Amino acid sequence: MSRLLYSVQEIFSSNGYLNTHQKAYYNIPLYQRGYKWEPRHIEKLLDDIEAFKSEDGKFYCLQNITLVPNANSFNVVDGQQRLTTLTLILSFLGEQQLVHNKVCFPDNSIRKETNKFLNTIVTNKDAEFPEGNWQEFSNMFPDYDHQDVSYLFNGYQALQKWFAKFNHDRNGDSSKFLNVLLNDVKLIVNKLETTDSEEKIFGNLNSKRVPLDGADLVRAILITRVAHEEGKRESDIKNIVRVNERRVKIGWELDQINQWWSKKEVAVYFSKFKNVKSAETGPGVKLFNEEQYPINLLYMLFAEKKGRSELTLELIEENNNNALGLYKEILKLHYTLQDWYNDKYIYHFLGYLFNHLTKREFNFGNAWKMWRDTNSREEFIKSLKDRIKLSISIEERLIDYNDIQMNWYKDSPEILVRSLVLMDIIHSLNKDHPNLPFEAFTKSNNDIEHIFPQTPEDIAEKKDYISFLNKYLLKEDNNRFDLTEFDNRKDDDDYIEIVDNFIDVHIASIRINSIGNLVLLYNKLNRSIKNASYPVKRGKIIQFFQQGNFIQPHTFQVFTRYFNNQNDENFDLEHWTNLDITANTNFITSKIKAFFN
Repeated sequence: MSRLLYSVQEIFSSNGYLNTHQKAYYNIPLYQRGYKWEPRHIEKLLDDIEAFKSEDGKFYCLQNITLVPNANSFNVVDGQQRLTTLTLILSFLGEQQLVHNKVCFPDNSIRKETNKFLNTIVTNKDAEFPEGNWQEFSNMFPDYDHQDVSYLFNGYQALQKWFAKFNHDRNGDSSKFLNVLLNDVKLIVNKLETTDSEEKIFGNLNSKRVPLDGADLVRAILITRVAHEEGKRESDIKNIVRVNERRVKIGWELDQINQWWSKKEVAVYFSKFKNVKSAETGPGVKLFNEEQYPINLLYMLFAEKKGRSELTLELIEENNNNALGLYKEILKLHYTLQDWYNDKYIYHFLGYLFNHLTKREFNFGNAWKMWRDTNSREEFIKSLKDRIKLSISIEERLIDYNDIQMNWYKDSPEILVRSLVLMDIIHSLNKDHPNLPFEAFTKSNNDIEHIFPQTPEDIAEKKDYISFLNKYLLKEDNNRFDLTEFDNRKDDDDYIEIVDNFIDVHIASIRINSIGNLVLLYNKLNRSIKNASYPVKRGKIIQFFQQGNFIQPHTFQVFTRYFNNQNDENFDLEHWTNLDITANTNFITSKIKAFFN
């Protein structure tokens, strides 16, 4: 079975990877560009290795190298910059014998001087590295005046400076650094057996196509190892047939799983479950990139289920002797999560919890343990419901929605949003109603909208607000505010105080910040409505919905007055008053209490 991860020691050692495949060295083909790492790139790698903590079998992954067998060598299709840089570092640290003639440039080419410099000066334990700067060296040895050699020369001098500071200023230990580099820095080796031209492979790897990802590596491990383990039980002829059939089946199963996780609604929904991070193949480069390979979400949740904080190839590699068990465990997790997603109650309850609680309050580990410890689906659903109730409770008592002293907008916006989303969920749990889309579980695309508008802060908007009060709240002409002087006196503080007092007096009876006066409304629509009158808001919201746009279900219910029943006397579609606010508050209270009871 082919391994994927190899330490730097194994990559260069004569009895390591090369010897296993009966090769002598790594050849850099002519189609490759020259060595181009600048001192800053080398210093960044050294900083990363120094910062790496070698413990509990962890390793630092230095990305992929892609190799194609060729006579007595491997042609390096991808990764020559890393291999050459490792050759420089190991030579500087006294391991010239380990790397001597292991990385070679074609001797019968324009890079023969590069090869000569690398393997007669850099990796030669009997040679002294030249002193002075590059200009002095190239003037003295004009045959070496090549761009590749200049990068190698400057890179080696960067090593001298970095380790001088490491040893002196940071009290570093070069021998410990070397031990980490040899044993804890690993590369992912992608050995290709192909009839394609190497130039084509190289072009693909270096174009804008996505490089090899952890998902591809997991796939390779499962297809090769599971089939191999199962095939051991059969005789030779049956073994060949069984292994090939099993490989095809595993590949098909993984394709089906990947297809499901690639659905946008699935990927976004489960992204909220994730609390682990991916191992990196370099600074800021994820080994398991869930944005480009959504199936990596499944693997991340697998890692979290195993109690890990990071998804690494090590987690996959540690199951080297039981790939079949690993595969079955991944399949079980996938089909369980698919089952959760397809269950109307579980889908909505987990969507709520993962979007409204912190990872400390509720995470995938909690959910999986709850699922594992409950005796039935109904018991699991009840446990989730209990957790939801706790999220809108104060001192373990469900919050009082009829508390007239409560300023929901300012004092309890978090519980307000949770309660309004819960109302959407209660509506959607009806078997005749569609599930909430993934974006509806959060406030991210919504504003908290006052149905009866709150007092504006901006002076210019106060005039429109008073016009609104005059028209829709004040029935008698003699109660209305005369706005004829407003434009001339809007900069007069005394006048504005009169304006504010008028507003305060006439809206004092309106429970503006009651939960019955608040809804979640798509932010762009909300900001286009501003302080419009109730019938205008109602008309625009219904029109927006009829055009095929999503409106939070509870919001739509409020504006179409579903909370009114046949016994209600208030059917005034032109105004929104305290009667409506109270009726809506009672509607919310009764629905949520019934939901929990």
